[in-house]
Amino acid sequence: MVPTTVSPHSFARSVIAHLDDTTLPLSPPQPSQSATAPLDSSPNSDSSATSDDLTQTVASLDTEIQTIKAQVYKKLLANYSAFSESFEYTLELKDKIDGLLERADNMTSRTTDPENGLRQTVMSALVEHHEISHRVQESNGILEGLKHFSRVEDILSQYEAFMDSGKILQAGHCIQQAAKTLAHPPNAGVASSHVTRSLTEQCSRMTGAIDQMLDDLVANAIHYQYSTDDTNIHYKVTISYDIDVPPLALPRSRAGSTPGLIRWHELIRALTLLDVAQEKLRPLQKFLIRQILQPVIEHHNDAAILISNSAGYASAKGTSLSLEMNPGHGSGNLFRDVLNVFEFIHRNIFLNDYSSSEFNAEDFSSDTEILTHFIGRNIAKEACTMITKYYLSQTVPTDINGLRDFASIASAATHLEDELIALGFLTEADRDLRLFVENIDIHYTNNKRDTLLRQGRAVIMSEDFKTIQVKDLDKDDALEMESDGWGRIADIDADVKESSISIKAKQIVDMILSTLHEAASLSENASPHLYKATRSLIDLYRALMPVHHARSLTNVPALAILFYNDCMYIARELEKTPARLEDGIPGMDEVQYDDSIPALKRLARKWLDTQVQKQREELMQSIDGAGGFRNASVDSNFGDYERSMKQVVFVFKHLGKAWKSTLSPMTFYKALGQLLNEVSKRVIKELEKLTDISEKESHKLATLCGLLFECEDQFDSAGPLVEVAKGDAYDDEDPIHFFVPSWQKFQLLTDILELSFAEIMTRFRAGQLHMFEEEELSALICAIFADTPLRKHNLEEIEQGHPVALSHHIH
Repeated sequence: MVPTTVSPHSFARSVIAHLDDTTLPLSPPQPSQSATAPLDSSPNSDSSATSDDLTQTVASLDTEIQTIKAQVYKKLLANYSAFSESFEYTLELKDKIDGLLERADNMTSRTTDPENGLRQTVMSALVEHHEISHRVQESNGILEGLKHFSRVEDILSQYEAFMDSGKILQAGHCIQQAAKTLAHPPNAGVASSHVTRSLTEQCSRMTGAIDQMLDDLVANAIHYQYSTDDTNIHYKVTISYDIDVPPLALPRSRAGSTPGLIRWHELIRALTLLDVAQEKLRPLQKFLIRQILQPVIEHHNDAAILISNSAGYASAKGTSLSLEMNPGHGSGNLFRDVLNVFEFIHRNIFLNDYSSSEFNAEDFSSDTEILTHFIGRNIAKEACTMITKYYLSQTVPTDINGLRDFASIASAATHLEDELIALGFLTEADRDLRLFVENIDIHYTNNKRDTLLRQGRAVIMSEDFKTIQVKDLDKDDALEMESDGWGRIADIDADVKESSISIKAKQIVDMILSTLHEAASLSENASPHLYKATRSLIDLYRALMPVHHARSLTNVPALAILFYNDCMYIARELEKTPARLEDGIPGMDEVQYDDSIPALKRLARKWLDTQVQKQREELMQSIDGAGGFRNASVDSNFGDYERSMKQVVFVFKHLGKAWKSTLSPMTFYKALGQLLNEVSKRVIKELEKLTDISEKESHKLATLCGLLFECEDQFDSAGPLVEVAKGDAYDDEDPIHFFVPSWQKFQLLTDILELSFAEIMTRFRAGQLHMFEEEELSALICAIFADTPLRKHNLEEIEQGHPVALSHHIH
């Protein structure tokens, strides 16, 4: 490209040419005459004046434009030098940019050429470099694999040499190294190679060979013996310190080699190194627990421990531990025997006294420590568990004196635990024996609770219902003999002083009181447990007694009443406990049974009500046989009705005889009164249903009612009780009226059946028939007496109501 050249002179000439152009005058034109003439010089010159004005205006504008142009050109000429230099510099830059663009086009052409371009050359070089790098990596991987396999092969060769010479410890170490090396291949190719799989399989077979050899070595080292005769049982475990190395099952690298012997510590070292000690020595662990320690603990008076070769390991050929079971020939010192067993394990099996750089290295836990922690600890914890279960739990005292004597056993147990911790078999976190003996008072109370409930259950389930009079028991009760008593029960219904109870109730109360007295001598932690045990016994009695003896209590009225008395008696004795234990028991502000006492009374009342209801049903069935007392004047009917009423009287008197010797007087009279009240109400109801009663029939009905009067003698002795119950309201009344509210009405009905109309009205006017409603009395009169003006008049009088004054007096 040819560069563009513009000289300054040519540019100046161009500007001057523009300035000299005739089209651009430098001075404004002279105004014409017409232009200066007035626009409105004549009336007829409006259009010409306007045209001249426009022409003049255009000329003025043109002049102004020319003036401005001239000023612009003058300004350019004043800055011509600077403008010229800038213009020339711009032209030079344009030439350079054009040159650079031309060179860029040339370089692009050389780079993108598909055959000889730079891009193609670079791509080819990169591909070649990648192929070379891949081949180098493959070569390095192969080299690393060869080195890896060479290391494994060297290790396996050492393994074969050690196995040939019977050096099981070193062989085990080699197989561990080989397995570890194979587990970390240098690259994925080596990991997936056939050689790696083959070597891994070979290592597995070698590991199996070592495992089999270890099994054989352990079997050759440890021997178990068991023998028995008529009286003795003998268990023995023998440890051989010099162990024959068995021949290998797999082909050996050098045939005919003789392994010889290895020592027990070398076998222990190999077991711990290969982390199989727990597995291989598990039979020994089980034997020591089940055939040595457990018999010693369970039968310490019949078992004796024998230990042979207690000398040092270095000079010994072996050792043994024996247990002989011979009744009556044991050492009797359980804790000493157990400690001897563990000292044997620690010294003769785990070799705590043997020291060598190979067996007990200083930079890690020794084999003795490892075995003691992982195997010995299991044995020790199991032994402590068995001591707790089979010995300490069985020696928990059953009385306070025994609890004090337990201190020597507690001391021996904690001493054994201290020794086991010192030997390393246990840690401070494993102090189960100390925990048990420190809480012996709790175990004592738990044992007492179990015993109490077991004995209580036996008493409750017993079929023995022998009875005893409460008043005979009260003779020896200081609280009952005090003048003011212990706060005697205000409710005379609950007073059982004159009743009978079963021996069961007395035994239950005796158990509760003796347990509470023992609780008073225990610690604050233990005492409440015994108190809760007595509550559990009460709950057991309430739950089990009605269920286990349900049939007897239901079918035998006397037993049901006896159970009522038992519940009331136990409740009474529980109410006395605060007075009996004035100082209370440790850990409790007050000994009370505020929830148990009402529960016992409710249970008693439930069974009494059930029995009364059952007897009521029987009495009602007897009255059902009277057929509503219809046509009682017929002899055959009267005979049936008479038998029914006599049956009622018989049942009632039988109950009176059965219950009187059992129930307290007030309860007895109330129960009988409730039954007789139901009977009299039923008879009144049946008689009031009759609508037509002849004179003869009226006499017959009165006779039938009179049969029930034989029941009155059951209440002859109830007067004092009524007087106590009514207090100031007592008015020397017939006691039967207090217990049988409907009895007076029944008596009046019997009289009405025999009285004349006039006598009835006399009694009515005297207010003596107030027990009857007006409708009842009118119905009876209509049934007994014929319809006459007198009956009508008297009925009208009755309908006016009973005499007011008497009624008021009665209310």
